Amino acid sequence: MSPRTTGVLACTAAACLVLAATPATAAPAESAYAIAASGLVKIPRTPSVSGPGKESLASVALPSEGPSLVGAKALNAAVKPGHAESSVAGLALNLGLLPTGAALPGLSAEVIEAECSDGKGSVSIANLKVGGKTLKLDQVAPNTTVPVASLLELTVNKQTKNADGTLTVTAVSAKLLGKTQTLDIASATCAKSAGEKPEPPTKPGGDKPQPGGKAPKPTPVPAHLDVTG
Repeated sequence: MSPRTTGVLACTAAACLVLAATPATAAPAESAYAIAASGLVKIPRTPSVSGPGKESLASVALPSEGPSLVGAKALNAAVKPGHAESSVAGLALNLGLLPTGAALPGLSAEVIEAECSDGKGSVSIANLKVGGKTLKLDQVAPNTTVPVASLLELTVNKQTKNADGTLTVTAVSAKLLGKTQTLDIASATCAKSAGEKPEPPTKPGGDKPQPGGKAPKPTPVPAHLDVTG
């Protein structure tokens, strides 16, 4: 895939710094990002890729040394015509570092992925833990709400229809302290393909009797026969 963008993202309870991010384009049909946050701690969509009619990938590695709000082995986002995907590997959220004064549980996962193809979304989540307890999230229906703590709510497989007809699927969307802090993990947006236009209906043939009483010449009519087996 090309082009490829690499960089470093470091997040603390006070700030988040992004180096070497991919610039976004205006109103693309496909877009994706691995992580974003708003509220007390702000994280721009990172890494963010978008653009109609092309294929691109962005990857970011997060540092693991020292205490930080967000840690991960890799963040990836990719788009191509009709398809978008994003993933986070080795995620670790130390929510206790948020300047709230409240005790919030940590959140971790081996892999969190979101995929959007031809206007349909799907997610894959491996070994998601909140406060050290594993959440079983096999084949989660769209927009499943998981209240895991008094101040933390997760929406898994969040799917949103946008005004332009595209679909956005976010693997995990977290709300902390009501709506004071939000965090989206693995998000992808794509449009449904236009598809083939149906053939216009064929008008009935105007076959006329032939001289001498011969049968009229048949008019061929397009037809489709489903074959199974």
